[in-house]
Amino acid sequence: MTGAKNENELIPIMRFRMPLAFLIAFGWLGGPRAQGQDTGPPPASEVLTVEDMRADLAVFRDDFLARDQSYSPDAREEAEVRLAALEEGLEHVGRAEFELHLAQIVSLADNGHTISFAGDRSSRFNRVSIRVFPFGEDFYVLRATEPNAELLGARVVAVGGTGISEIRGASRALVGGTPAWRDRVGSYLIESPEQLHALGLAPDPAGAVYAFETSDGARIERFLAGDPAGERPGRTSRWIYPELLEEEVGEWRALMDPDLAPWALQDAGESFRSREVPELDAMVIELRRNNNAPGKPIRVALREFRQVIEEAGRSNVILDMRQNGGGDLNTTRDFMESLPDLVPGRIFVLISPWTFSAAISSIGYLKQTAPDRVVIIGEGPGDRLEFFSEGSTMTLPNSGVMLLAATERHDYQTGCEGFSDCHGSVVRHPIAVDSLAPDIAAPWTFEVYAAGRDPGMEAVARAIDGD
Repeated sequence: MTGAKNENELIPIMRFRMPLAFLIAFGWLGGPRAQGQDTGPPPASEVLTVEDMRADLAVFRDDFLARDQSYSPDAREEAEVRLAALEEGLEHVGRAEFELHLAQIVSLADNGHTISFAGDRSSRFNRVSIRVFPFGEDFYVLRATEPNAELLGARVVAVGGTGISEIRGASRALVGGTPAWRDRVGSYLIESPEQLHALGLAPDPAGAVYAFETSDGARIERFLAGDPAGERPGRTSRWIYPELLEEEVGEWRALMDPDLAPWALQDAGESFRSREVPELDAMVIELRRNNNAPGKPIRVALREFRQVIEEAGRSNVILDMRQNGGGDLNTTRDFMESLPDLVPGRIFVLISPWTFSAAISSIGYLKQTAPDRVVIIGEGPGDRLEFFSEGSTMTLPNSGVMLLAATERHDYQTGCEGFSDCHGSVVRHPIAVDSLAPDIAAPWTFEVYAAGRDPGMEAVARAIDGD
């Protein structure tokens, strides 16, 4: 991608070339084990031979790094240096360290779609029995097993003696994109003593002392043992919904009573929803994905949305895209461009850092069609207006690391003018908007969430009342 990324100053990744011996000696390679600390026998999940890792690095070079187009020349050069350093020091590296070092190399692209998948990685390492979620730059416990229920609603202050700000910085160094987008996967690291240990952030891979601050200012410290590696976890965005997963019922508790949740956080398993809001003279439609849902093609959902909007005859539409992580930008383009014709008033678009990829494209088409009638409300989306995407996932044969190399440019500021590497769909149907930043800020803070309120809908109501 082009242009400066000011948030990179927040990410603790070395931005200059270092001799390989220096990288090994000063601990970039190997974490605690390379630094000579007695850590005991490695967990079973760390078993990965030097030959396995070396073979994976060869595949990584040829099938990922050589294909991805999002690295700047300087970032690509640094990635090559780090890759060589990692290969030279493999005898000092355990499985967790190997995977996390690769993620750091991937993150140098500073592109949200250039990914070493954190959720997939989480399935190979231990995890404590709480689930944390980011609000702003803090992480709060939204789920916990029954023995840890008193931690619900508490803010994570430190893990293993390491402050949360340092852990957040280390987490941001494992994924590219905006800071808020990086934080969406920070939960996976915070919840895994094994991964924290591999980065030198916690002393014991088996468990850690977690420090919390409650809403009344009390401090709780508790040793939490990591549960063995298991199934691949769902998206961390799922934890904001209070409805328990089937496998959680009877063992876990959520902070919020599902019956008291605002409408936007109900029916977690539904991808396409709508309701009429007479007091705002509006119809709310919610898209939580930009592709087909199980048992519900998106084309059918959009046809139904069009029908309910026309039948309701309301002046305004509220389009909730806060939990839409993307899919296929082609599925919603026609609908978005026709939406302003369906109502005489305004279209309020609710967005968040979880609004990503094709969801951003969809909002771009809408904003471009009716810039004077579209009001964006919430927090900034999960990506910039210029990024690289497309490509396909690949898995390294021995470690199982899952990667996505981004191969085509998306530019929503100039409509891809002057570029020859843009995705075909956005060349044929360009997007050129000045900004998709919120016109009205309405962040979902922890305090608002815990009170069961919906800040986006409250902001819409204020905007309409102000008229």
